[in-house]
Parts: sequence; structure tokens; C-alpha cells
Amino acid sequence: MSTRNDVLARSAPVREPALPWGPLRLGLGGNRLAGPDSFGPPRDEAEGRRAVDLACDLGVAVIDTADCYGPHWSERIIGDVLSRRGSRPPVATKVGVVRDADGGWAVDARPERLARAAEDSLRRLRLEAVDVLQLHHPSTRIPLEEQVGALQDIRRSGLARHIGLCNVTLDQLRRAEREGPVVSVQNHLHARRITPDDLNLLAYCEDRGITVMAYQPFAEGALLTEPRVVRAAERKGVPAAQVALGVLLDLGDHVVPIPGAGSARHVRANADAVVDHLGPAGRAPRPAPAEGERP
Repeated sequence: MSTRNDVLARSAPVREPALPWGPLRLGLGGNRLAGPDSFGPPRDEAEGRRAVDLACDLGVAVIDTADCYGPHWSERIIGDVLSRRGSRPPVATKVGVVRDADGGWAVDARPERLARAAEDSLRRLRLEAVDVLQLHHPSTRIPLEEQVGALQDIRRSGLARHIGLCNVTLDQLRRAEREGPVVSVQNHLHARRITPDDLNLLAYCEDRGITVMAYQPFAEGALLTEPRVVRAAERKGVPAAQVALGVLLDLGDHVVPIPGAGSARHVRANADAVVDHLGPAGRAPRPAPAEGERP
């Protein structure tokens, strides 16, 4: 077993993850690097840059973003920060969802658009190839096989190293795998929303060496004031965020929460919660707070 995956990999996996994720079992969700509801420019672009820098310093498993966050603001900020660093975590971006002038969301997963979107994302991220290119949401108007096939064509062209899927069922994942390898699934998971279907998908991914990225792990902040979560946190003497993240971390070593964060303070708090919950397994650097940063 490779030690570089010592936090993510199972002790005896059926299949080892295909991508060397960062050592901390936490991702940075890039949705909060844009404006409210992931639309428009961020309120504090400089603070967003500090958040990305700190996430890199802490060794997060992945930095996740999408071309529709802003649109484009999140990818630009991430690309600018990473271009000035000597090393970086894996980067995942999503294509297949667009925004209208009022900030509405719509699925557009036409194969020709996915190809153009991937090329545009690489320019904003300043990468020759993205580590994981993800289908943001399957379209109901186009066969899933065509959508995933387009992503696999992009991978084979060299613009993406791996392919991931978002917002999919177990059946959709199985169908997608017929078109080529899938290294990650990104679904909405949090402590009060884990269904039997979720558990079946998690078990399948565990056996296949597929990493599961859990987005909105705090249910858009609602879990941090949820009475049961607050009581559990008080009993344990830990922050509510640690309880919420701990539920997901305990689902398996292949599960990576990716809370959105637009400030260094939130990145640090989430990282500390993960490391404290995992104990010795949560080996990740803890750089001292930067001057002027609140601990």
C-alpha cells in the first residue's frame, strides 16, 4: 500500500484509488470562491486566494470547482493561486451546468459543449490537464453514455487525467463505467441525509477504489445548529463541525467531505476538525496562522 494514500486508502482495499489524493481527508469546495449562490464575483477575492493557499499548505485531498461557479470566478482564483505555487493538490472541475443572466442553473451536457467547456476550464485553471474532469449533472435529454463518452474522449485527448461523476445513482455509475474508468463520485451527503441507496453506492465505490466526494457536508450550515448535532458536540467537547464531518468520515476511508470555504479561517477550522476526529490517521501539516489571520 502506498503511504501517500495512508489517510484515504483502506487497510485492505479491493482496488486502490487511481489518483494520489492529498494526505488530508478533506477537500476544498470552490463554490464559495464566487459570490452568493456561487454567482458573480466574490465579496473578498483576496481572502478567497488566502483560503486556496492555506488549503494547499494543509495538504487537502482535492480542490474542487466548476466552470459555472461565478461563472468562471472560482476557476480563475484557483488558477491564479496555483500558478504561483511550486506544488499543489489534485484539482477537479465540473462541466455540464450553465448559469443564466439571473443566476439560474441549467444542465447542458451536449458532447460538443463539454469539450469546449473543458478547454476553457484549463485556460482559467492554467493547467495543461485537469486531474479530474467531472460531469456536473447528468442530462435527461441525452443518453448518459454519450455524455460520459464525451468526457472519456477528452481524457484520451490528454486534457484530463481522470474522469469523475456528480449527482449520480449506483445504476448510472455502473452504466458510466462501461464507457471507461471513473475515479470519483461527487454526491450530496450529510449527517441527516444518508439513505439506503447512498449506502449501496458507497459500498460499491469502496470495492471499486472510487473516491466519494461529499458536497455540502454541513447542509448549507443547517447542521451546525441542528439540536442533535449541537448536543453531540457538547457531550464530546468538540465543535459541531467536527461531529458533522465525523459522520461522513466514519462511512469509509474512501469518503472525502468537500465543504465550500471562501476564507482561510473556515479552511483551517474544517481541517482541524478532520485531523482531530481521525487522530493519528489524520496526518497533515498544521502551519501556524499567518499574521493577521484569526486562529
